[in-house]
Amino acid sequence: MTIFIAVYLIALCCYFKTRTSDNIKYRAINKYFMATMYLVLAIVTFFNKYEFASYQTLLMAALILAWLGDIFLVFDFGRGGDFFLAGNICFILYEQVVMVDHGFGFKDFGWTFAATAVILGAFIIACGKRPDIFKLGKMRWPMTFYLSSIVMHGMTGLAMAILLPGTNFVMMGIGSLLFMTSDMILTAYRFVFNSNKWLVRANSLTYFTGLLLIVLSTVYA
Repeated sequence: MTIFIAVYLIALCCYFKTRTSDNIKYRAINKYFMATMYLVLAIVTFFNKYEFASYQTLLMAALILAWLGDIFLVFDFGRGGDFFLAGNICFILYEQVVMVDHGFGFKDFGWTFAATAVILGAFIIACGKRPDIFKLGKMRWPMTFYLSSIVMHGMTGLAMAILLPGTNFVMMGIGSLLFMTSDMILTAYRFVFNSNKWLVRANSLTYFTGLLLIVLSTVYA
């Protein structure tokens, strides 16, 4: 596992360079390598530790959809976003099911819906008042819809980390928050600061670190 993590992090450091270069071939190979690494680890862990007829299948579905999102996003932003949207829904359902399975209910994590609504409301208002800064144009509502899923995913992960004891749940929660942060950064890069390479690197760092933590949460469960 130490070697796996080391190789993954080295590939991530390389991606800081290839992601901001003009060579889309190297960028794609680098990204696909990391995405396949986290997916293979997740699949091996799933078949070694869990049954197919369990809620862990939801997490596997989420990770497969995230992998497909990584594959398509390099060439097709819209199609990649569709896979990530479906993946976020699976992540949310998985985290909610885990909390319910441990005896918690809506009264314990219902605040995640309110937090999501507040964040999305602030985003909608900001886009409406400052279209000169938030240059979403026709993408305003599709991005709002997508961001609602990723914010809900992050908030539900935070609830899991708070409510459930165990390092694996904390890793899952932090991973979900980093995943959410990565998409917030990506939105800022594409529609506000579209020439800042450090934002791209921050997006890659938070996303791939978040996915690694999510997968490792199943390894160390």
